[in-house]
Amino acid sequence: MVKLERLSSEAENLRRRLFDLREIEQENLRLKSILNFKQRSPLRIIPARVIARSPDSWSSSVIIDKGRDSGIRTGMAVINTQGLVGRVIESSGSNSKILLINDPSQGVSSIVQRTRQEGLASGSLGANLIMRYLPADAQIAVGDIIITSELSRVYPKGLLVGTVVNIGKEFSGLSCYAVVKPAVKLSDIEEVLVIIP
Repeated sequence: MVKLERLSSEAENLRRRLFDLREIEQENLRLKSILNFKQRSPLRIIPARVIARSPDSWSSSVIIDKGRDSGIRTGMAVINTQGLVGRVIESSGSNSKILLINDPSQGVSSIVQRTRQEGLASGSLGANLIMRYLPADAQIAVGDIIITSELSRVYPKGLLVGTVVNIGKEFSGLSCYAVVKPAVKLSDIEEVLVIIP
C-alpha cells in the first residue's frame, strides 16, 4: 500500500513537471517569435508582458508591465507579431494601460490593402471590428486585408488590422460597412510590442 501511494505521488509530480515544461516551451516559442520580429522590423519597439485585463465588459483594455521608466508614453501604438493591438492610454512609472482596438470607443483610420478604399475600423462590443464610411459601391470583398492608413495620427501606416469577414449596407443605403476580424486574437494576448515614434 505504501509503495502504491509513493508511485501515485511520483506520477503526480511527473505530471506537474510535464505541465510546467509545456508551459515553458510555449512561452519560449512566443518569446522567440517576438525576438525574430524585433530583429526584422524597421520599427523601434519595446516588448512588454500583459499582467492584467479589464474586469468590465464595456471596455477592452489590458495592463502591461512597462511604463514611463521604460520610455512608454500615452498615445503610443501597440502591436504584436500578428498585427495591431491598440494604443497606450495611461502610463505610470512601471506599467501602462492599453486600449485594445476592439473597444467601442476606439477607431482606427484604415484602408483596404487591395483597392486602397479608406474607412474607419471601430471597435464593437464583440470580438470583431466594423469598418464604416465606405461608399455604397466600395470595392471591398470578404477576405480583403485591412491595414492602417497614413491618415492615422496614432498608428504608423501599413500595420495589419485584420481581414474582412462580412459586408453589409448601412440602413440609409448610401454607404456600406465591413465586418473585420482582427489579425490578433485580443482575448489571448500575453506579450505586446509598444512602438516608439
